[in-house]
Amino acid sequence: MAAPNGNATAVALNRPSHIVGREQIAQTFGSEIWKLFAADVKGEFRGVYAEGDIVIVEHRMQATLTNGNAYDNDYCFVFEVRNGLIRRVREYMDTAKGHHMIFATGPLTT
Repeated sequence: MAAPNGNATAVALNRPSHIVGREQIAQTFGSEIWKLFAADVKGEFRGVYAEGDIVIVEHRMQATLTNGNAYDNDYCFVFEVRNGLIRRVREYMDTAKGHHMIFATGPLTT
């Protein structure tokens, strides 16, 4: 299952949980996502795999959030491509960890 409805990023940015269509993809990755991060943004690509119209990207994102909390989460993005353009992006991550970093304070308990 891709990022569920109500995941922390979607709630914090007041956007849909799925990224579909040219405008939404460009807006999400071009400007909206950066509203969460205040400093020290670091991205690490861990793998890129492609077959046919599907491209899978493993990625780790670290940063300081605007609320002062540290952010560190691993992602798997699945890009669906049609006619050479990205049509849809599905993202997979630890949603509980993301929610805690964006909205909570103190150590994460499991």
